[in-house]
Amino acid sequence: MDQLITLRTLPVSALMQKDFAIIKGSCTVAEALQIMKKSGESGLIVEPRNEDDCYGVITEKDILGKVIDPGEDVHRDPWNTPVFQIMSKPVISVNPSLRIKYALRMMKRTNVRRLTVMDGNAVVGVLNMTDVLHAVEELPAHDDHVAL
Repeated sequence: MDQLITLRTLPVSALMQKDFAIIKGSCTVAEALQIMKKSGESGLIVEPRNEDDCYGVITEKDILGKVIDPGEDVHRDPWNTPVFQIMSKPVISVNPSLRIKYALRMMKRTNVRRLTVMDGNAVVGVLNMTDVLHAVEELPAHDDHVAL
């Protein structure tokens, strides 16, 4: 249990992914899918168009819900739909020093599975719920009868 408490109090920077993909909003959804497949990620950071703009994010959920099966009256295809039309914006971002437990609470309250980690105006990482779950899986079992 002590290890779990320690994990919850770690800074986001300890678990965040430092290797992440950034895409331009003018790229197509098909291009985003190719990058996701190559990187093994389920979401990509979308860079701002100019200095007055903010970062966005495109996820598999966005693609499935807004392009693949958007509803009866909407007709989009991944080869002709630019990322900026379906991305979520602005991103929910946190500071790298924020504790994991507060990052998880923010994800829960905002109903997102990933947070963009920013140091000032620069993206320095991404924290996914999966990153936290993998860290929990790596914790040693505290009881002979319990294995994570």
